[in-house]
Amino acid sequence: MKRRNFIKTTALASTPLLLRGIPVMASSEFDSLTLEKMALSAINCGKILVIIQQNGGNDGLNTVFPLDQWSKLFNARSNILMDESSVLTLNNNSSTGLHPAMTEMKNLYNNGKMMIVQGVSYPNPNYSHFRATDIWFTASGSNQNLDSGWLGRALDIKYPNYPTAYPSAEMPDPLAIQIGSTLPFSLQGPNMNMGYSAPDPNALLNVINGITDPAPNSDYGHELTFLRLMKDQSNVYRNVIQAAYNSPLNSGVTYPTNNKLADQLKIVAKLINGGLQTPVYIVNHPNTHDTHENQVNSTDKTQGSQAVNLTLLSQAIGAFQQEIAYMDKEDKVTGMTFSEFGRRIKSNASMGTDHGAAAPVIFFGGALNTSPSAVANTAYPVSGMIGTSPELPTTATTSSQVPMQFDYRQLYTTVMQDWLCMSESEAAEVLGGNYVKLPIFDSTLLSSINFDDSVHLEIKLYPNPSSDGAISLLFPEVVNTNVQFTVFSINGSLIDNRVAYVTDKNITLDYLSLASGTYILSIEWNRQKAFKRFVIL
Repeated sequence: MKRRNFIKTTALASTPLLLRGIPVMASSEFDSLTLEKMALSAINCGKILVIIQQNGGNDGLNTVFPLDQWSKLFNARSNILMDESSVLTLNNNSSTGLHPAMTEMKNLYNNGKMMIVQGVSYPNPNYSHFRATDIWFTASGSNQNLDSGWLGRALDIKYPNYPTAYPSAEMPDPLAIQIGSTLPFSLQGPNMNMGYSAPDPNALLNVINGITDPAPNSDYGHELTFLRLMKDQSNVYRNVIQAAYNSPLNSGVTYPTNNKLADQLKIVAKLINGGLQTPVYIVNHPNTHDTHENQVNSTDKTQGSQAVNLTLLSQAIGAFQQEIAYMDKEDKVTGMTFSEFGRRIKSNASMGTDHGAAAPVIFFGGALNTSPSAVANTAYPVSGMIGTSPELPTTATTSSQVPMQFDYRQLYTTVMQDWLCMSESEAAEVLGGNYVKLPIFDSTLLSSINFDDSVHLEIKLYPNPSSDGAISLLFPEVVNTNVQFTVFSINGSLIDNRVAYVTDKNITLDYLSLASGTYILSIEWNRQKAFKRFVIL
């Protein structure tokens, strides 16, 4: 599909939904096969992936500083390089520092909740914004042109009958949500697009409260009324999104003001808190990272357009991670940033940098492989970082590039297999070949589940054993909120995952399809978690 036709198609099919004035694009039963596959895989794992796109090509060398290459870096970009003393240092990583605008992300790194993957690119990189973005979205090589996104192909492999069977009782929620007005090509499936757009940022309260501005008494007004009716009938996920968004969240976390990325992540946090089973979220940094000029201020090189961008990024991620910690979901939610390319090693005469190749990709969350023991006896000498500082030339030219250490498709296959629970063969089919996984995630946290049956003894489960697969739960009080019920086998394999809004002390769950055996029921609500063993005869 040509870009122009894709944009045209999605514009015609779009329907608006806004939360806090932020456009939200969500899958519906009429939308594409794109994130769905990855989404349902994530449901099976109980994991959530949050992707932050940094449009324009972020300067990785002025984000993650190679302290062990400082003299070479100074030779290449003395007109934009800040004093080394301004760089934020990292625990147990003397070779690497962060931009001083990234205080929150430094704290995450020092607490084992951030990982840096160095030198991410692909062979023969393209330096066009549009083409490079398409490559990242489609998981193509530089000499390929694909008409579907990598997520779309993944979903098509696992769930070829979508959208016929969705939403369902097992999966009543959107399979993917994007917040922002730009629909990424990664969400394009083989046959249809994944989401819808909400371009009007001022309609939040109307959406949340179900209020619609009155249509004018004219031919246009009559047409508008009809379109609104069709939109409401087709948007089967609107109610569940609203219910999740309106679920109470009293974390006390203060998000930064005048930060549109933070506004988006706040919405994601509220939807996660509300029990929405949506496993994949995509948000967009509001500013361009295309810093050909005035990347730094001439009088203070710690400031400038990139410093503004990194401040927005760091503060937004910091607040979001605090709220995820408050929900006790740090081991279930992982975020990743990416930009379509990096910048050149040598700066230009306009106090900026030009389009380049490799750059770092950053992951954040509580399930990362960041402990010092994780890198013992491996090729990666520093905990919290995969790869090494980029090797810079002593005298850089205008064509000098940051060398590639890892193909971006290695990150994709790692995410698909280790976080979203796809098989190696499925990931290879999506990517058109096998790529070596990276040790991004803590393997001990991917499958470990604490089946402590000693907490919340006041919650009663009966009958136990059950002769027909139907069980009841008696809560000590009405919770009036979404409760997530997840069934695991006795060895920790996920069997079933569903969410119900509980308005009574007693609720009955139907597990008629389960074979005889012993199971673990996980119950999650309002930042509380309980586990109950039950037997089916």
